[in-house]
Parts: sequence; structure tokens; C-alpha cells
Amino acid sequence: MEFDYIIDKINNAEIVSKPWPYATMNDFLKPEHLELLKNDWHSIDWAEHEDKKKEYVRSHEEPNWVRDYFSSQKSKQLTEFLSSKDIYDAMEKKFGTTVDWNDIFIKRMYKRDDAFAVDESHTDVHCGVNSYMVLQVFFPDKSYNEFGTVLQEYFDQPIEESIELPLIVNSANIFVNTPDTWHTTKPGDRLRKSYIQRFVFKEGHEPESFDHYNK
Repeated sequence: MEFDYIIDKINNAEIVSKPWPYATMNDFLKPEHLELLKNDWHSIDWAEHEDKKKEYVRSHEEPNWVRDYFSSQKSKQLTEFLSSKDIYDAMEKKFGTTVDWNDIFIKRMYKRDDAFAVDESHTDVHCGVNSYMVLQVFFPDKSYNEFGTVLQEYFDQPIEESIELPLIVNSANIFVNTPDTWHTTKPGDRLRKSYIQRFVFKEGHEPESFDHYNK
């Protein structure tokens, strides 16, 4: 299949355990597939970014809800694969977690982090996203040795004491969200462009405890 190599990338990724389990993969997509994401990113009217964040296309694609950003959708086949059960299963196997596929909805989105903008220190559990697992693909105009996701042990941990990943063209990060997966970004003279694939708990299906995750 055209995109099966992506599952191989996940299967072969090495989990880093500190400050909490995650994996980073370089050269994640074939160049022609990365170009599809970039084209879609550039097709979004970012001048209306805050409004568009509320304008997800939501449809009942059973068993999962699906949320999409409006875009040219040139990458439709690729993003459907990135949000497929095959990818979901590969990520669960990688991190050793299990949540019923029927209890998950899919959220596909593009993200823009402008120069000197910064995300507040957060987890995707505390901030109300209820995200279970995330896969983020980066495609800035150039690579940096800094300005990637900053992984923190606790809220507002100083960046210099945290793990700051590089911001690399065609790299991807994956991790399981828990109340302990604090992260942020460092402001600077850069424009972060990315695609985010989330697998999110349906309302009422959030786990009572995250103790068995990320161990």
C-alpha cells in the first residue's frame, strides 16, 4: 500500500523515556507526501485563524467522529491514513496502551506558531482537549537545532531545565497524553508549520486513571 511505510516508521521508532515517553522520527514522510501536507497548510486562510479553529468539519464516520480543518484537502488520502485504525494500532503497540477504537474520535488539524509566539505550558488533558494519542508532523521552511516541542516534567518548568527538541523539516513526534505530559514551545524568530493528528476520547469515555500509561 502507498502509505504502509509510515507504519514501519512508527514500528521502528525508539521510545525515549524522559521526561515522559515519546518518540521522534526524522524523514517521516516521502517528499511527495510531505508536499501534500504543506500545500494544504498554505491553502488555509490563516488571517482568520482563530475563527477557523471553531469551524471544524464534523461528521459521523462510524465508529468515530471526525474533525477537520477547512483546507484544499489535497492530502485527503494521506490524512485519512494518518487517522486510520492501522496507525492507531501501531501507536498503541508502540506505547503499550489499549483503548477501544469505538471510544475514540479523530481530530485532524494544521497548526501555525508565528514568530515569537509561545504556547502556555500545558498537557492535552488539563487543557480540555481530552487527547489520548498525538502524532505531529513538522514542515518549517528550514530546520533548526532548537524551537521544537519543549518537554517538561511539571507546569512551567524552565525551558533551560526541560528537554527542547529540534525543529526539523519532515520530522514527527508521537506520544500518549496523560496529566503529566507537560509541554510548551519556545518563542523565537521562527515559523512553526505542522500537521497534528489526534485520537481523542469521546465524551464519557475518558479513563478514570492514567496510572497505567507511560510506565
